[in-house]
Parts: sequence; C-alpha cells; structure tokens
Amino acid sequence: MTYIFTDFHLLRLKSEHLRAKGMLIVLAVVSLIGFYTIFFAPESKIGLGRSILYTVFIFACFEAIFLLVVRNAIKKKKRIMSFLRYFESVVEGLLPVVAMVIIMDVADNPFTILISPVYAFILIIISASALRLTPSLTLITGLLSSVCYLALTIRVLYFSDFQELNPHPNTLYIFMSLMLFIAAIVMYFITLELRSYVDVAVEDMALQDELNLASEVQKNLLPSPLPELKGYDVAAFSTPAKHAGGDYYDLVTPNPGQTIFMLADVSGHGIGPALLTVSSRAYFRAILGEHQKISEIIQRVNQLLSNDLRSGQFVTLTALVLCMNTHTAKYFSAGHGPTLVIRKHEGTVENLEAQSIPLGIDTPLNMEPPIKLALAPGDIVAMFSDGCYEGKNDEDEAFGLARVIDLLKENQDKSAEEIIKHLQVAITTFTGRKSQVDDMTMLLLKRLPEEDNKGDASL
Repeated sequence: MTYIFTDFHLLRLKSEHLRAKGMLIVLAVVSLIGFYTIFFAPESKIGLGRSILYTVFIFACFEAIFLLVVRNAIKKKKRIMSFLRYFESVVEGLLPVVAMVIIMDVADNPFTILISPVYAFILIIISASALRLTPSLTLITGLLSSVCYLALTIRVLYFSDFQELNPHPNTLYIFMSLMLFIAAIVMYFITLELRSYVDVAVEDMALQDELNLASEVQKNLLPSPLPELKGYDVAAFSTPAKHAGGDYYDLVTPNPGQTIFMLADVSGHGIGPALLTVSSRAYFRAILGEHQKISEIIQRVNQLLSNDLRSGQFVTLTALVLCMNTHTAKYFSAGHGPTLVIRKHEGTVENLEAQSIPLGIDTPLNMEPPIKLALAPGDIVAMFSDGCYEGKNDEDEAFGLARVIDLLKENQDKSAEEIIKHLQVAITTFTGRKSQVDDMTMLLLKRLPEEDNKGDASL
C-alpha cells in the first residue's frame, strides 16, 4: 500500500515531536526528585529514590526512541506506521501506573503514592496526548491511564493490608480516579477541535501554495527583461494587492521599427481577475498576427472578452503604438486613464483620456479615433493603473494624481528605471503600514536625448 505524505502529516509529526520533547523535559524534572531522595532524604528512602530513577529511565528511553523515529520521519517526509503510533499511546498510558506499582513496593505507605507527583504526571500525559492530533489516540491514552489508576486504587483500598495507613477518606481516591476519566473525555474533545483547526490550516497552506504558483505564473508572463528600443528608455513594475492581481502590461514588437505598449486592468483583484489577465494577454498576442490596425485588434479582443466576462466585469485597457523611426505614436484607451505625457522642453503635462468604454461591456465597441503623438527628446509617456494614485495613508488621504505628476516632473532627467523606483518609494512612504488595497502597475516610456542616441549608434 502506498502512503501519501501530505502537509497534515508533516504538521502532525511536528506536533508529536513537540509532545515527545515536552515529555522528556517533564521526566528530567521527575528524575530530580529521585536524585534528591537518594542524596538528601533519610537512608530508608534510598530504595524509593532508585525506583523513581529506574521508572524514569525506562520511560525516558521509550520517549527518546520515539522522538528519534519522529525526527527521522520529518527529515525523510515519511509517515509513521499507525501500529507504532497506537503502540506508543498504549505504552504511554500504562507506564505511569506501572511506575506507581514499582514505587509502592519500596514505599512505606502506598496511599501516599496514589496522590504523589506521579498522579500529576498522569494528567500531564493525558493533556499532552492532544498534541498527537488524533482523537482516538488521545482517548486510548486517557482511558487506559484512568482505568489502570482506578484498578490500582481499588486494589490498594480494598485488597491490601495497608488500610490502616490511609490518611484520607476513600472517596478522595475515587474522586481522583473520576477526575482522570473526565480529563480523558475533555482532552478527546479538545483534540477534535485542534484537529479541525489543523485541517483548516492545512487547507490554507494548500491554497497558499496555489496562490504562490498563480503569482509566479503571472509574473513569468510579464515581459522580462524589457526589450531595448533604439532611442528610448523603458521601465515597468507591477505589484498585485494580493498574491495575483488584475493588472498586466505587455510589449510587443510586430516589426523592427514598431513597438506596441499595452497596460490593462481587470475589475477586481485576486485569482479571478488574474486568470482574465492571462486570457486578455493571450487574445492580444494571438490576434496581433491577424490584424495590423490597433483599432481592429481591440475590437476583436473586446468581442472575445465579452464571452468570458460575467455581468459587472470589465477590462480597462490603454495601448500605445510607437514608431521609433519617426518618433510618433498612436494612443488608444478603452475606459482606462489617465495616461500622462510629460513634455521636456515645454514643461507641460498632457492628460490623455479614454476614447471608449472598457472592454467586455458592449459589442461592437464604439471607438473614437486614436490620439496621435509626436515625442521629442526627453518626453515621457507614463501609463499606469489607478492603484498608483488611489493608495491612502492613515489619515485616509489618497496619494493622488497630482503627486504622481510632480514626481514624474521632478525626476524627468533620470532614467526610466530610476523614475519608477522613486515613484514606488514615494507611494510606499505615503501609505506607510496601511496594506495595499489595489494592484499597482506602471509602464514608463522615455525618449532619450539626441546625444544618447548618437552614443548608442556609435556602439
């Protein structure tokens, strides 16, 4: 039979490991009582001290062996056989009472042993059994300890010759036996509850792994490294609010003199929108080979997305078709905005608004003609999602579009990568410890000065 090792089995092994180490620590404390009895108690108590140490040694050896088995299982990620776990539970339930019997043989008064620290040790064993995360094992250990203690109590109370040495009412010992039964039942239900929490934790771990995988897949779909474009500097970043986000950017070069920049934002954030970003990217790349005009590409993508999106879902998109030979561009936005054009020489800022409603809402898409741009040296085109300016600080104040514009103008002479980093730092500093509530994505295009172009050409 093949056993599958899961996250639950690993957690259970770690819990068993913790329980076994705890038991060894308790046994170490009990051994101190034995040493104290041997070296500091009257000479008549030496036999009692030795009996304590013998029983502690046997119990410690058993726990140490089981601890090594658990460690090896954790290291090799293998399950422990059920037989071994049940056997260990039975032995652990029996040993404390066996220890009582051994100690009674050398003790002056067996009644003192019934209420000695060994009784507390039984309670500790029953309580620690919950860490096995298996209710049946907790019940076995608890009931076995309780039954054995009760049997020993009845034997001492009614079938021994030491009744006259009893300093307490018989009901006290019966009550103590009853307490062990109650502890066993209580720990059984506690183990059931712990098990349910662990099951939820395991499910969360599995979901976390899936989310991490989805995030990794989405990151791998982003163009990296960004292509080097003659005469231009390009940088980008995308930070999802959760593990996977609804934003994405893409760069496609259909021919050597032309590059298409795209940035999209699917409504919402999380796994659902992340899947739609993958679909959107796939549609664009597939249709790009069939159509040359950006308007035709967007119309076809809109038609396909309309079949994928549920009611209330949509995709905002901005696309820039750059001709590097003439330094001109055509800009189109479907419900996405704003896109900023920072003019170097004029010192002005152009805010490019949308030419149509978002994708996935209506077909065919009612589109206005794309905006035509001429890019001069030093000009910057910044395409970004609303998460870049809608983040809020502790006073519930939004970062705002004005701060984005100021940062772009202040750092206009820096490289595209440096501008991106300055913006990221500014947003993080502004929002502080407040968690990110929306995906943040930016795609930055900067035309290099003519001197830089000549330098590149000479290389």
